[in-house]
Amino acid sequence: MKKLTFIFLLITTGTLLISCGSGKGELLTERIQYDVTLKSPETDLAWWVQNLEGPKREKLVQAVITSAREGKVKVYDVMTNKQLSAGEILERGTRTELLTLQRPFEPYENYDTVIKRDLQLSDISRLRFLEEWYLNHDNGKITKKVIAVCPLVESYTETGELRGYQPLFWLSFVRRFPLSGK
Repeated sequence: MKKLTFIFLLITTGTLLISCGSGKGELLTERIQYDVTLKSPETDLAWWVQNLEGPKREKLVQAVITSAREGKVKVYDVMTNKQLSAGEILERGTRTELLTLQRPFEPYENYDTVIKRDLQLSDISRLRFLEEWYLNHDNGKITKKVIAVCPLVESYTETGELRGYQPLFWLSFVRRFPLSGK
């Protein structure tokens, strides 16, 4: 019950303070980065908490991947911020994993094997956003401008445990990317 009350209070407060409208205002931050879960692993939460409905989630992920592959936006490497070519983008869609398996017969030796598979849209369970935030002092609204977005795929150990989220690449919506450091 406390969890539901907290969530309701958070939503009510957020609705009053946050808007993605067009009036900018004072720059709060040139960049802020955070991950958004697109499909919640929590089954006891309301359907809309950390979750987009299936068809809308698929449409968003498809648009992000298509924009990258078709060169509709500039795409950058996550670690080096180097712009990627069309071939390099397609290469990011192929996952190669080294697994250690055990033979099913005596002496049950362990052996390494390489598994290569193409990226499935369902593999992308999170998006990382890089944004600018503005505060309108007149009405208290916060406006966000998306600078870039990065699809994240789940990465698992050979025993099936979630290792973390692997970033594929940044899609930039601004001419000046990466942003210069301060």
